[in-house]
Amino acid sequence: MLCPNCKREIDDDSRFCRHCGVEFIGEESALSIRPEADDVSGSASAAQTIHNAPTQGSPFSKTPKNKKTLAIQLLTTLAVLLVICGVLLTIGLSTGRIGKSGEVVTDAEGERIRSGRGEVEMAVRDVDGSTRQITSDKSLVTPSAILKEYTSVMNQLKTDAPAFTSTRYQNLPTDKQNLGAVANLVLPIIERYVTSKDAADPVSYPAGNADKLPLANSSSGCLLTDETKLKNAYCEILGDETYRLVLTLTDETNPTVLSPGASYSQSAISGIFEPYDHADQISAIADLALSNIDFTYTNCTAELVYNHKTKQVQSLRLTMYVDVTADAYITRLTAEIVDVTEYTDFTY
Repeated sequence: MLCPNCKREIDDDSRFCRHCGVEFIGEESALSIRPEADDVSGSASAAQTIHNAPTQGSPFSKTPKNKKTLAIQLLTTLAVLLVICGVLLTIGLSTGRIGKSGEVVTDAEGERIRSGRGEVEMAVRDVDGSTRQITSDKSLVTPSAILKEYTSVMNQLKTDAPAFTSTRYQNLPTDKQNLGAVANLVLPIIERYVTSKDAADPVSYPAGNADKLPLANSSSGCLLTDETKLKNAYCEILGDETYRLVLTLTDETNPTVLSPGASYSQSAISGIFEPYDHADQISAIADLALSNIDFTYTNCTAELVYNHKTKQVQSLRLTMYVDVTADAYITRLTAEIVDVTEYTDFTY
């Protein structure tokens, strides 16, 4: 038989023309013809359909998809991908593993970090033993990081030496005094050496008085380098740029005071605070006829409020809890002094 397209001889039972490639249906119909790349003159006749409509699925019957069809398929695929991403994001948020910005929201200790701001919500214990929830900076959750930050801010404070106001006062908690039969005699004498908060007179210092800031005998604002001496430490975010650092030191008895020009402190307490000179205190209260006087510093706490961006200090509160023990005649006396120094009204 002859191929109805190219008119060449082919077998009677052929499905395709071996010359032009046309596919046959039935006895004489063809689907479509694939023209040769170099056959320009025959392209029109090769592209036409002979007799019946093309059979779907033939390799020679596929016509190019139009742009509208492709666009619809692309949009459909994109929509499916967005749905999948939304499902995964919802699962992540419900399990507390990722935030809206995609960051991990649990730190190494398992605390929940607020997404997008690098913050962590955590429970802290204050000096009075109470616990509360705070929002902290996730980069300032370890004692070493907090001590490093406190040192940096305090050293800059001594360098900047802004104007400020200082107020120092003491308190004698009545429930912490164990003076025995000599209480009526001893308390009036002790009270001569303390100033109540109501009686304290704030002292204002102009800029340049770095020696009136903490650690008067040092150019540094903090000489503590051992984070293991911190009993408690945390950073609390008070505002967008306002942080509050709280550092509580381990207990220490009769700490040595800093010598002039000190760049190192043998005492952890003296690395942040200015404790009483033990020898001077013995002679200062000699009229009490006491002996073997010891000063044990417990829960001494520094509270620093500052601008996290500029490192400028807004306020500083240093609280020393001093347990005093002494021998008087045949009686062992104990008392507690709460010594507070507040630094406020910083003007840079």
